Amino acid sequence: MNTTCSLAYFILLSSITSKNINQNIMNTYKPLLLLFVIFLGTISCSDKNSLHNYFVNHAEKSGFSSTTLPVSLLRQKGLQFTPKQEDAINAIERINLLFYRYDPAKEAEFSTERNNVSTILKNEKYQELINLGTNGIIKYIGTDDAMDEIVVFLANKNNGFAVTRISGNNMTLEKFMELYKLTQQKDVPLNFNLGSITNMFTTN
Repeated sequence: MNTTCSLAYFILLSSITSKNINQNIMNTYKPLLLLFVIFLGTISCSDKNSLHNYFVNHAEKSGFSSTTLPVSLLRQKGLQFTPKQEDAINAIERINLLFYRYDPAKEAEFSTERNNVSTILKNEKYQELINLGTNGIIKYIGTDDAMDEIVVFLANKNNGFAVTRISGNNMTLEKFMELYKLTQQKDVPLNFNLGSITNMFTTN
């Protein structure tokens, strides 16, 4: 447990064991209060290692680039969509992307940051959806019928790594698979390909 979390536990536990609190109340509710404190402490400390916080803490860091992609990006260039593809696009609420450009002079940093993301995605709340082998992995939070968030993690030493977070709005597994097939088409602006993502940040 890190120093911040340890301090939080100490303060909360001190308040519970304070002599200023009615002793009868404490004798009755102390076990429940202790469990509640431990629960809050666990949630608070685990959130520090969330993917959301990783995005926030690294968005402006040297070597990183970040952007929020408009869903309208998928509708550019006069593309024609099937009804199922339309449903899939409409199920996207937000797309956030974080990119780390590989620098041979910073090999250790690349490995550390890539491993940090991998560790976060090992949390049991992230369920594996598609294993892309050495290229990366796609995971999601939620259920097949209600996918709250989809994470696409791509990495290689030619480009670096990219993490794409897709927030869903009535997103389902069926809809995402339609979206995934759509992004494999060369004429679609959003592509789950690290080379394409690298070009996106190079040209912007």
